[in-house]
Amino acid sequence: PWAGYVFEKWTGETGGIADPTQNQVTFIMGDNPDDNRAITANFTSSDLHYTVTPSPDPAGGGSVQLKPSQPAGGYPVNQSVSVRAVAQTGYVFSHWTGDIAGLKNPSSIVLNEDKSFTAYFNPTVSVHPSPTEGGSVLLQTESSTGYPAGTQVTITARAEKGYRFVSWEGDASGSDRSITITVDAPKTITARFAEQSPSRWWLWALLGLVGLFGVLIFLRLVYLRMNREAPNEPW
Repeated sequence: PWAGYVFEKWTGETGGIADPTQNQVTFIMGDNPDDNRAITANFTSSDLHYTVTPSPDPAGGGSVQLKPSQPAGGYPVNQSVSVRAVAQTGYVFSHWTGDIAGLKNPSSIVLNEDKSFTAYFNPTVSVHPSPTEGGSVLLQTESSTGYPAGTQVTITARAEKGYRFVSWEGDASGSDRSITITVDAPKTITARFAEQSPSRWWLWALLGLVGLFGVLIFLRLVYLRMNREAPNEPW
């Protein structure tokens, strides 16, 4: 570029050029002498700057960091900018849309025009058993990238031997062992378990035997007393 200008990009028949924004590139011509190419080097004023407009969705789900930070007047032409999505507590980065697309995070972008893009964050569901040895909590579909807003998720509590499920606490309630919630925000849910009382059947059986034995002794005593008090009758 001459003074006052910067190279922007190559245009035209750029097939085989890996990155047309690089000022020096290499490509292979065909064997046929008629396989001519028309390639244009595009220059723009060095005073031209472009802006980056990132948006998190939802607004409270996270933020987008730019490196280097965006100057007051925007970035110069062909500036490469690193873009990173940072999730807030209770959210997980999901994907990009707009002038950045896909799942890669962090990502990067080259400024050859104004750029705008959106970072989407999904709310998470965190489940816990209490006490931890009391049982487990199962999500119908576990997801490391959170759940899109409005997703319905079924949660089931399973008690360990010697425990019973009591109720849900936190962002869920009720005593049904299996419930379905709508994930419209981050959820923290606790399944409460309680120890079961040990079986008392043997105690009741013992008490029954003792009672029966006592009744038999009582009847025996009554019988003996009646025999002592009865007059002796001749044969």
